[in-house]
Amino acid sequence: MVRAVMNTQQDHEYAVDRPWGAAALSGLWFHPPHKVVTGQRARIRWWHRLRSLILLTAFVVVGGIALATVIGVMVIGAGFLLEQAIG
Repeated sequence: MVRAVMNTQQDHEYAVDRPWGAAALSGLWFHPPHKVVTGQRARIRWWHRLRSLILLTAFVVVGGIALATVIGVMVIGAGFLLEQAIG
């Protein structure tokens, strides 16, 4: 008899019984595995949406600042090189 590497007949993993830390409860760190909710009860919670909106806004703002910095340094560098070539 061939034994399967993963037991697919169980309803959930053993790791589901692990306790959640404070960082996981606050949504700042990884959650331990939990049972998947399917059907009509499967919903995205409001705090997940809020966290995603805040993080997306932060990434866009930080990316915009980084892009503006790179462009500004290039413009200032080009102006400096142009002054050196002319002067």
